[in-house]
Amino acid sequence: MTLSKQAASLAVLHVTDVLQPLIILPYAGRVLGPMSFGRYAYALAIGQLAAVVVAYGFHWTAQRRVASLRYEPAAIASLVAQVMATKAVLFIAVCLVGLVLAGDVLALSRPTFLCAMLSAAGGIIFPAWLFVGLERAWQAAVAVVVARVLALVCFVALVASPDQVALAVAIQSAVPVVSGVICLPFILPIGFGGFRSVTLSTIGMQLRNGWRGCLFIAVETALVTLPVALVQHFAGYVAAGQYSVAEKFLLASRVFFKLLMDTFLPRVSYYAHVDPAAGVRLIRRSLFTVAGGAAMSIGMFFIAPYIILILFGDKFSGATPIVRAMAIIPFLMNINTFTSNVFMFSYGYENEWAALNASGLLVFLVAAYSLSFVMAEQAIVYAMVAKEVVVLVVSAGFFIIGGAAVLRTAAAACDAGRVRAHPPAPQSAPLEHEADRFRS
Repeated sequence: MTLSKQAASLAVLHVTDVLQPLIILPYAGRVLGPMSFGRYAYALAIGQLAAVVVAYGFHWTAQRRVASLRYEPAAIASLVAQVMATKAVLFIAVCLVGLVLAGDVLALSRPTFLCAMLSAAGGIIFPAWLFVGLERAWQAAVAVVVARVLALVCFVALVASPDQVALAVAIQSAVPVVSGVICLPFILPIGFGGFRSVTLSTIGMQLRNGWRGCLFIAVETALVTLPVALVQHFAGYVAAGQYSVAEKFLLASRVFFKLLMDTFLPRVSYYAHVDPAAGVRLIRRSLFTVAGGAAMSIGMFFIAPYIILILFGDKFSGATPIVRAMAIIPFLMNINTFTSNVFMFSYGYENEWAALNASGLLVFLVAAYSLSFVMAEQAIVYAMVAKEVVVLVVSAGFFIIGGAAVLRTAAAACDAGRVRAHPPAPQSAPLEHEADRFRS
């Protein structure tokens, strides 16, 4: 699949994942009422948290691994089986903990908790990482679109009163389960012989391999969830509300960066395995997308304030300086997507990448606390900017120095081939034609 088709498929997948819950939202609010809707939202949040734990870091590590194994069916089957088994172990552990906490620590009944856990269960049988890593995202997109549409129809048809909170949670949480069932025809050709390779040691190996990706997800989740709480702590509920409105524009831009990462990471991971210089050149060419991040930054500075006033009114005019202070962040995140998440993760700097992400969270917390004494809610925004700047400086250094070293090594190998009277190594063929080269 070409990069443009992969990007289009991923765009459909991500837009569907964002759009369908938004369409359901007003209907659920009217039918369930404030109290039951709050329980519904709380249950879905618990389910999503459990799904993140069960997913671990496999969207990163397993996706990169399968990208390098794309022409080795037996190895892919073993990887799929080991990841599914590891997720199943994590799912059982989360379920046991949740059932113990439900009703006391968690404000959920056990049946409602189990309904919410359908989302985590679906993550076991719906290997989105596999389709993205093999650059067959259209298969995942088809499954997700069908599952989301079915969930929307069932929600409207079956949920009709505040007493049906558990049913509402089950319908919405079952989307990954339905997606997994729809994807079975795509997964069956891979085969299930890989389950013969599953042992306790391979499960432990997958947990060790995935911890860096898990750390990144934990840091990313903290950076999404902590700011509102910190603003409330530093400046009160009114400021938290103003910040929450402004933050929605930044959250929307994250979809674009996830699309970029899922489009380029599998291809770069594959090239890092078979032709490192081609991967570095691809990253350099992909930096043209920074124009998209710049456009988002300009839009947040000049256009977003008017959107806030139109949609929310003058009472939320305090969000205007916040969203303008945020404006630089999409531009920085766009560059970091390639220099940190794509290059460092794909080219053997995993430990440094993990340490950089953890350090970024530390920079954010220290800067937020220090700036809170002088600028209230905007302290959080500038702390986020400081975090992105630190990641940019460090990861850009790795990319410039490490990328240049990769290209020098490739050039030296090419020159050595000429000296030995051998023809130079060919430039990488487009990935769509490389299967023939590997079979020959």
